[in-house]
Amino acid sequence: MDIYNIDKLKNFILEPQSKDKFNIWIQQNNVVQFLEQESEDEYIIIYASFLPNAFIHSTFITEIELNDDEKKELSNWSSNPFFSSWGIECSSDEVWISPPSDDSNGKILKTGEPILFGRQFQGDPDNEYYFELNQKLAHVLNIHYDSDRKAWCGLDKYGDIDEVVKIIKIDSLPKNQPANIVCIKKSSLYQYTGIENLFLVRMFEFTRYNYNQYSAWGEELEKSELTNFQSIFGSLQLKPHSFSHSKGVQVLDIRLPKKQILDSLWSRSNLEEKKQYCTYIAHNLKNQKIEEISCNPSCLANYFTKSKLPFGMTPAFFKPEVLLKYKADRDKYQLDSKSVSCRGAWHLETFDINTAGQVHTYLIYLGGLPYEEQLHWKQYNIEPKTLISDRAVKRDFCGEWDEEYDPLLSLKQKLDSLEMKEVKWWTLRDIKALNKVHYPYTTSNDEWADEILHLDQLLVEGLEEKWLRKKAKELDCNCQDNLRALKLLEAILIAIKFDKSHAREIMSPFHTVHNLRSTVKGHANGKDARKEKKAAINKHGSFKKHFEKLCTDCDESIEIIINTLKNI
Repeated sequence: MDIYNIDKLKNFILEPQSKDKFNIWIQQNNVVQFLEQESEDEYIIIYASFLPNAFIHSTFITEIELNDDEKKELSNWSSNPFFSSWGIECSSDEVWISPPSDDSNGKILKTGEPILFGRQFQGDPDNEYYFELNQKLAHVLNIHYDSDRKAWCGLDKYGDIDEVVKIIKIDSLPKNQPANIVCIKKSSLYQYTGIENLFLVRMFEFTRYNYNQYSAWGEELEKSELTNFQSIFGSLQLKPHSFSHSKGVQVLDIRLPKKQILDSLWSRSNLEEKKQYCTYIAHNLKNQKIEEISCNPSCLANYFTKSKLPFGMTPAFFKPEVLLKYKADRDKYQLDSKSVSCRGAWHLETFDINTAGQVHTYLIYLGGLPYEEQLHWKQYNIEPKTLISDRAVKRDFCGEWDEEYDPLLSLKQKLDSLEMKEVKWWTLRDIKALNKVHYPYTTSNDEWADEILHLDQLLVEGLEEKWLRKKAKELDCNCQDNLRALKLLEAILIAIKFDKSHAREIMSPFHTVHNLRSTVKGHANGKDARKEKKAAINKHGSFKKHFEKLCTDCDESIEIIINTLKNI
């Protein structure tokens, strides 16, 4: 099914307006072609209800030979996900749980494994039907229902949301005919059907007639076979120019061979040979040359093996803009002070920033990224302006703990500790807020402004104004009613033990962050914003160093505040 072109499906289902097209449509000559083509699409329909014109329902079945007896049994299949579910059965002296396929006629259908269940809760005022996916299938595919997307979703190899099973409701049909479609990404079924040795079987039923001129069609019906002699078989009843009805089954073998599944799971196939690798300008530590080197693990060596190949820990250097991609989507990417991760997809073990502001990492880790991600890094690859950072040398080559003070990391740790202790005067408003704040690495004004915004949201917005106001009243601070959190906290510090100038000095970094946010983010194109940006560069040399100073000042102030407020 082409989920991006629903009109194509509607044109197949709905009655044409012209008489000539109607006479062709009613013969159902396009049914077999539709089923064949639809089963080759990325998404395949497992349930469809275009009342009164069309109905499709699917199940998994094992061990099909498609002999005459089996075809006859499947041709008599009549089922609906809204009337097939687990239940309780009993006799006069016994009780048991009956499976969804227990009411099916024939041995084959009784072995079926339902894919979809239709359910309805009469206690719901809306009393609407809804769908549940086979839980075994959902667990194996590692997909979860997203009510906003109306789909069961997982993550693809790039860490993006992958809508595996979609519910599509079509409301724009004539005479308000209801239409519900559930389709599944066919490629997601390959492993499941291969491991379980399952065939996908779809029962279809198409009824075509003139909706406005309908009357009983009597016994004068032409009967014929509906088949492609391979996977589709059924029957067609036709009254020319008036009415037609087809009913049949399509059996699809989409099983992936078990050997191929095992080879993939154990990486025994030639997938590694097929994987592509980029080359990078890197500092070859063996011969102290700057040269183009592949990140393919087979082209790299370790320190314990005699080889002429470059070390896996050969550093490559990049413009700092390489990290902006990961800041742009903080839900998808996890960026910390030394590594990058993409949810459910990949992990870059380490990176660092040298004194020239260049990002650097090692070829062996770049080789572990998907090829598309390697290409992202390659476009920012440049020759080194200086060596890797001292922190990287100690951590990655000397095996020493990095004890260098990192003001942002220290500040985050203190705030995380406050959240763990559940103090009353500060709250982590967003569980992702700690991971949203990073240093600005580039010369981009927008990156710098965004990081100031995130720092303010984490630090200043976390202050509990109601608690601070209540505590200020308890301490007889004589505060005005319009004072906000920062001034209230300053008044509390004065009431406890600090003189006014010292309290103002302690709170100054918080005011600086908050005011900068308003200036450079709230009014980014204003004169004051340009003035602040210019001052930051002139005084500190870079946005990163300016941000480090902000974090250092905030870290020192929060330490004092924590020690002061912990006993009140």
